[in-house]
Amino acid sequence: MAGRRSKLDELSAEEREELVERLHKLQNGVCYVCSKVINLSVHKTDIDHIIALSRLEHDDESNWGLTHDTCNRSKGARDLQLQRILNTFKNHVESHSKMEIEGVSRSFTLNDALNKLHSERQQVGAVLKDGMIQLSFLMDGKPETEEFQMLGSDAQDEFPSFTGMIPFKCLHHDPDINPRSIVDLEPMIEEFYSGNPQLQPSLGTLRLDNSGKGRILLFDGQHKAAAQMYVGNPRLFVRVFVNCDRNRLKEVNFRAHTRLAQIHFPQLVEDRVGDDLFRQEFDKFVSKADTSKKSERSFFHDYLEQPVRADFRKYFGSHLRYEVLTGKAGTRSNDILNYVETISARSKRYPLSYETIQRTFLTHFIWLNRSTEPLDLTQEMRGLERSNLIQLMNIFVEEVLANNRFDLDMGIYRIEQKLLDAPDSIPETHLRAYRLCRSSAMIIWTHELKRALSLYLNTLSKYGSSDWPVDRPLWAEMSNQDRERARKMIRTVRDHKIWGERTNPEILGAISSTRQRDWKEILLQGCLPGRQEQLLPKLDQNFIFQNSQ
Repeated sequence: MAGRRSKLDELSAEEREELVERLHKLQNGVCYVCSKVINLSVHKTDIDHIIALSRLEHDDESNWGLTHDTCNRSKGARDLQLQRILNTFKNHVESHSKMEIEGVSRSFTLNDALNKLHSERQQVGAVLKDGMIQLSFLMDGKPETEEFQMLGSDAQDEFPSFTGMIPFKCLHHDPDINPRSIVDLEPMIEEFYSGNPQLQPSLGTLRLDNSGKGRILLFDGQHKAAAQMYVGNPRLFVRVFVNCDRNRLKEVNFRAHTRLAQIHFPQLVEDRVGDDLFRQEFDKFVSKADTSKKSERSFFHDYLEQPVRADFRKYFGSHLRYEVLTGKAGTRSNDILNYVETISARSKRYPLSYETIQRTFLTHFIWLNRSTEPLDLTQEMRGLERSNLIQLMNIFVEEVLANNRFDLDMGIYRIEQKLLDAPDSIPETHLRAYRLCRSSAMIIWTHELKRALSLYLNTLSKYGSSDWPVDRPLWAEMSNQDRERARKMIRTVRDHKIWGERTNPEILGAISSTRQRDWKEILLQGCLPGRQEQLLPKLDQNFIFQNSQ
């Protein structure tokens, strides 16, 4: 280790071999870092310090661990204990990514971390008295009571709270107020492993029932909470709001992560919270409204107060998008999220970003304005719109991405460069899927798909109003025959020559563009950017309509 010579360096080959065998037996034959089997007759091994000598003076067998050589060398300057913690977190996330929760896959949250590390958690009992709160719980099976000073506990304060070091065994996650995933936790784990303090408290709520019991629900500071759990800290520094208006806290937290931009909310999480905020008020409105007369516009202009209307316009869009992404058409959920990066800003694995889905299918096919028609009609049409779009997006998945057409293990990283280096290294279906999902191109072709599908449905007199084909393309009853026509339209887009190009250097250079105006020329005119001659068939509304008959 840096700055100090280790006794490991002084061992002879024979002494080292004997040490390997002793550690192998002591560790039950598994690697200290990854916990997988070490076969001494096959695997190369390393020995290193469990805790760095800079943190612990012990330089003997009590502080040495046996690892696969690759596990030790991949850790860099970290000691084995830190690397094992990071590896545990990585394994938890990877095992969870194979699950699907509420139609939204891959989201590893604080609740999942709590279930992994503190599966048996408990409620607390509480007594409020003389500006103090007494919390009672069990610690190692024994009763414990701790007292904390209340902040703002007078009758006029809407948000009384207390701060304290709360055992993780008494903490739960609040996915309602803040369902965001835990990502990129490694730097924070290293921070707390180094012994650095938690500078700001996590935030939670406690609502007591008639018997004085309740759960402490964390809604902010999930990353610092999870990092300290993995490090092994038994308690968390938390500010707990007691018996407060949860909806107000949810709105404040939403603004803090969006408009006030303290922390970036993943867009799917933002839509999930916005959906919940919208439905709470809208459902109240609908329950009391004459739905044969009142409309969505009535909700905004008659029911809502002026100061909150702007917020609710955003919540309305989130509501419509989230219902499509997590809803069902019949018995079938929307499968597209299996191919969308919903957690981090960038991806090397998934072909679609949430922003791309938002700017394509969720913009072109959802009518995001407020209806003036009676709610009876509007709710029926919104249901059709949602069902039609889920089915349309599933057709896209089936025809472009699913059944190994797009290989998630191959992903999207440097695909065009790999193609230049070895033109045959990228399968045809993977290449087409990757290019079809490029945001700048997808915005153009989904808009033309919308126009072609609207034209088709309009010729069958499927719409109840003359402006619906333009503004509300999926406000229509679609039969199985109509959906098969939509499938042929998507196949027409998928099979266009542009997506499979491998050799023409001019075309390859042009389709690497991220500019929409370049893709308008390529797809709508069949020309390379800035050129007059048409090299490719136009992929516009008419082409899609005519070639799908």
